[in-house]
Amino acid sequence: MKNCTDLQQSKKLIKILPIESADNVIVSIGYSDGVKTVTMPKKTLDIIKTPFSDIRKTVPCWSLAALLDVLQDNINIEKTLFDQSDMFTYSIHGDGYEYRTYEHENLIDACYEMILKLHEQNLL
Repeated sequence: MKNCTDLQQSKKLIKILPIESADNVIVSIGYSDGVKTVTMPKKTLDIIKTPFSDIRKTVPCWSLAALLDVLQDNINIEKTLFDQSDMFTYSIHGDGYEYRTYEHENLIDACYEMILKLHEQNLL
């Protein structure tokens, strides 16, 4: 189950959303046998930062809750029933507009797509 935006999505959202709206971080940590990349809450990163930790790179990322906070108005999330799959769409209605995402396997991807669409239309 996907619990946060992935690295590619996060890099795009950094250009669109306030960094403060991200509630998690993707962290590259150096180990004796290489680098490991993990996702964790921002608060956890603050706790593990020490002079002895080898944190090489951090990228903000967003949980579903953080994405829904960005999309707080007119939320309509639907589970596709046509083929009984676990596919989700996200639609938003406003003054004379309606946008709908493609079907996604998880809500994070549907919310991410909607944020991009609203940003393109200057509605975010």
